[in-house]
Amino acid sequence: MSSSDAIAAHLEWQPFAHRADCAKPVWEIDHQIVSDKLRPRREGPEHSCPNEECGHQDHYDRITVRLLCRSCDTVRLISGEEHSTETTTTARIGYGQPPKRVAGLWLYPGPPLLKWMAPGAGPGAYLCSLQKVDRLSEDDIVGAVTEGRGKRGGTVWHAAIGPEFRPPARGLSGYAVWAKTSGEKPFTSVAAAAKWVAAELDTAAATETKEDQEQ
Repeated sequence: MSSSDAIAAHLEWQPFAHRADCAKPVWEIDHQIVSDKLRPRREGPEHSCPNEECGHQDHYDRITVRLLCRSCDTVRLISGEEHSTETTTTARIGYGQPPKRVAGLWLYPGPPLLKWMAPGAGPGAYLCSLQKVDRLSEDDIVGAVTEGRGKRGGTVWHAAIGPEFRPPARGLSGYAVWAKTSGEKPFTSVAAAAKWVAAELDTAAATETKEDQEQ
């Protein structure tokens, strides 16, 4: 699995901001669904669509999500048509699970290797951080551990350190280029891969310190 899915799960979603002076920034979230709502004339004529299953005509279903903070009195309303809803888990989306401590690093889980895998399937990638944080940023990520398949189809793990995030191209999300990877040498466990990341980070830090002293 590529680490890009894990990076997308952690970095490509933006939180809604509270007011700067909010003492208790907590959103109260509700939703409202209005079925078969009549489209007002001022919003244009009846729409047409070649898709027979499309209901985007003079009547439509509208969903509105309301985020309310009682501390700073901020309300955000998000509305849309032809909505779909899905109930899933933090394990499936690869975000919201607590990180685990391995080899002195904090490993943040990503989504499973394949989305259709059994509900009990574990993360297909982990993002590595030196610190435990509430929400990862680009600066927090120092490495990654990703799941793969060995020659006989067994589970193996690969590792990488030092991501450099490239700016997004038109219509695309930003991506990470890893400074060094474990290459063709797979690991048999997440812990072993994480130990490689930790060792490489220690080596890089020692080299940087030596270069600073020589200058």
